[in-house]
Amino acid sequence: MNKAALLLAFGLFASAPAVAQTINMGGGGSSQPIEITARDGIEWDRDAQRYVATGDAAARQDGTTVYADKLIAWYRQAATGGTEIFRYEAQGNVRIANETQTVYGDRGIYDIDSQTMVVTGKQLRLVTPNDTLTARDTLEYHGARDVAVARGNAMIVSGTRRMTADVMTAYFGPPAAPARPQAQQRNQRNQRAQPAAQTSSNSTENQRLKRVESFGNVHVSTPTEIARGDRGVYNMETSIAQLAGNVRLTRGDNQLAGDFAEVNNNTGISRLLSRPAAESGGDGRVRGLFTPQQQTQQAPRAGARQ
Repeated sequence: MNKAALLLAFGLFASAPAVAQTINMGGGGSSQPIEITARDGIEWDRDAQRYVATGDAAARQDGTTVYADKLIAWYRQAATGGTEIFRYEAQGNVRIANETQTVYGDRGIYDIDSQTMVVTGKQLRLVTPNDTLTARDTLEYHGARDVAVARGNAMIVSGTRRMTADVMTAYFGPPAAPARPQAQQRNQRNQRAQPAAQTSSNSTENQRLKRVESFGNVHVSTPTEIARGDRGVYNMETSIAQLAGNVRLTRGDNQLAGDFAEVNNNTGISRLLSRPAAESGGDGRVRGLFTPQQQTQQAPRAGARQ
């Protein structure tokens, strides 16, 4: 028997189903088998109850694949009989990917019971078709909630927009439904309710980055403006960033300071607000420093007509 097909022969199943278009390996009662392959073979350690796959190892289930130089899968006795994998450890050139999201790192641990993945190493990043989330220390993904947490010099890049912070929490979900005219809504209410159409699990629109919450040294930059604050929330669907705490807005040589700010990347309009004097202990004013542009006049050349 080929060692690369060993796990399929024993029919090991994870304890939970994978959710379409999320980084997940076995969350919630799936009947889909986990296939583990490796170039150099798979070692079965019965005493430790684990499998060790080495050399271009990969584990696949429900559209999600874990790649690594070395992949360890721990299993246990299932309540319904047989065995089930409950934990993965990936080492070296780690990549966890599905159709719309890919996580990169040097070492990854995935706990199936909590549907939590923690990736460490250099150049940590989570990449979607439109956005890239990076971190220095750890990158966590919580499959049950579709939430990623980046710690240490965290940064999200979306087109020409960029936000950095000490810690970032990114929330994924389905895209917002387009607004419908009121007449169309009334017609639909008058019609008999129809079963909801099935959404294809292959659609790249099933999950997308919707909101990012940032904490500590928050920095939002666009091609024309820089905004700083202690904490912030960035709505990826509206392209509006809201910042709070020691807010500074800088555009060229002009600066604004206040307690709260709203930066609209679609319109290019930023609003700055301050707390009432009774709450802040100050005068409740927003402050701005505007530097007029100086136009340098060159001296006329010799012989030039005045």
